Amino acid sequence: MQAPKPDHIMHQTTLALALGAVFISPAHAEILPEFVGETIVVTPTRAPQKLAAPLQHTSIITRTDIESSTASDLSTLLRQESGVEIAPTGGLGAQTAIRIRGSESDHVLVLIDGVRVNSATTGATAIDQFLLDEIERIEIVRGNVSSVYGSEAIGGVVRIFTRRGQGEMKVSGSAALGADNYHKLAFAVGGELGDTRVHFGAARTRTDGFSSVRGEFVPAPFTFAPADIDDDGYRNTSLNLALSQRIQPGHEIGLTAFQSSGDIEYDGAFQNHSDQILTALGLYSENHWLPNWQSRIQYSQGSDDLDSDLDGAATGRLKTRNRQLGWNNQLEAGRGVVRLGVEGLWQQLDSDTAYSDDSRRVASLTAGYTAAIGAHDLQVNARHDDYSDFGGAATGLLGYGYRLTPELRVSVTVSNAFRAPTFNELYGPFGGNPALEPERARGAEAGLTYSGAHGLARATAFVTRTRDLINFVPPTWAATNVDQAENRGVELSWSGKLAGLDARGALTVQDTEDKSTGLSLLRRADRFGSLSLGRRSGAFDWRAEVLASGPHADVHATTYSRVDVPGYAVLNLNLGWKPVRDWKVSGKLVNLLDKDYALVHGYNTQGRAAFIELAYAPE
Repeated sequence: MQAPKPDHIMHQTTLALALGAVFISPAHAEILPEFVGETIVVTPTRAPQKLAAPLQHTSIITRTDIESSTASDLSTLLRQESGVEIAPTGGLGAQTAIRIRGSESDHVLVLIDGVRVNSATTGATAIDQFLLDEIERIEIVRGNVSSVYGSEAIGGVVRIFTRRGQGEMKVSGSAALGADNYHKLAFAVGGELGDTRVHFGAARTRTDGFSSVRGEFVPAPFTFAPADIDDDGYRNTSLNLALSQRIQPGHEIGLTAFQSSGDIEYDGAFQNHSDQILTALGLYSENHWLPNWQSRIQYSQGSDDLDSDLDGAATGRLKTRNRQLGWNNQLEAGRGVVRLGVEGLWQQLDSDTAYSDDSRRVASLTAGYTAAIGAHDLQVNARHDDYSDFGGAATGLLGYGYRLTPELRVSVTVSNAFRAPTFNELYGPFGGNPALEPERARGAEAGLTYSGAHGLARATAFVTRTRDLINFVPPTWAATNVDQAENRGVELSWSGKLAGLDARGALTVQDTEDKSTGLSLLRRADRFGSLSLGRRSGAFDWRAEVLASGPHADVHATTYSRVDVPGYAVLNLNLGWKPVRDWKVSGKLVNLLDKDYALVHGYNTQGRAAFIELAYAPE
């Protein structure tokens, strides 16, 4: 759901927040490469690399990780990652903001099979509408990567790869039920028929949910209605189609199509229900023209269709279209790889609210070079984006790594990034200002990476400074480039073996500051992290996970004053059993100790809950 983002503006006065509550309601597509084991990533540079190779702090969540987790949706799954904070306003399907390294929610670029599906009005992506049945893999890159992907990639990039056909044709399926009248049915068929690959998957999920808002804040004038004490249900239908044809060795054409349709109930005095459809479509031709030249041309369209109402009476319609055409080339150059590309983006808004303009165009040129020369690793990226409304934005990244030993490397990168103003900020009926400049950021990080017998570990110190942040300034409440922010900290991540157990840990320590006030930024904790331990033994497997965070500043749900939200620690458990080949029974125990905690002030989180799933997946 993309109702108003209460955390979108970094610094708001009490009056601005109150007005917001009254008037505002709450790339290039690349297929998964041929992986060597599960150690290859493509997101940091758009070229395949071993997981330990990127100079930026990069991590992956594999299909195995997804199946052994207790998460049902993308936002819950991402809570285990260092540097990543999630702020949901309720249960499954509720509006959720994602931040990486203390960034704003619209400073994180989320791609589904490489396609942008972010809203043109808010700039953010509705990550709360992505369930996990048709997701194969997720890659997370932290820090400024606008020089590779353009606007929004200030905090980082979350890139989702959907499932693809491979091997012999197989049919699979699953059924699940659990707390709050949760039900799920999923079905998939896919595989290879000669030079053709095909996959089709569908999943239907429903839950009665729980009340998003805490009972003590209901009712509240201009915020919550008396009826908001009820449970908030959610329905989702996910469809995924992938089709590709190898014309001859080194030449392939294909189609990708993904859609998530959500029917969302939530709490609010001015609207309490939304229908939202996110769609990512792509057509591509991938060609290995010469031994050292690989080319890919792609046409894609990502859309976000949102219709909202109050007890069935329509309150708003917002429909975003992101059409992209890209031609990217990868050339082997000795010990290095050169990337050259040209892209076009056309954004279109259809709304029942009057905007002074409803479209814009972006033309982009990209170049990059990565090399591993002896003990030295080098990365250089440059990009220029030309917008039809505000002009151009140039971004770059320079990184260097030195291998102290074959297992241990030190590295440093410097970069800059930007976020283009949204249609709300440029053309919206409430404070739109077409003279806005983009928000701009500079970042630097120093890292230590270990990859060896004891697993993969990263320690990264970072600093990001962002200027020209956009706020709606009194007395006219016009959008204006006025604010500045800074975040500095350290991220630690490790995956490997501990006492014979599969282990994974993450810790982030950060210091965020609104430079206009000297206060810490809202909904960013100074410390947060996770630890998971698991093991597979014969027909049984288990995984235990602890998610923990210190306190963070927030805005009071009804008075809009600044308030502190306490920290928490939550224990989750996943149990699996394969009674016979190809069949598996999984039990998920969420918030096992029934911790009462909040991620957003005034909104509930999942209490103790149990879920059980039966899955058929031929090996």
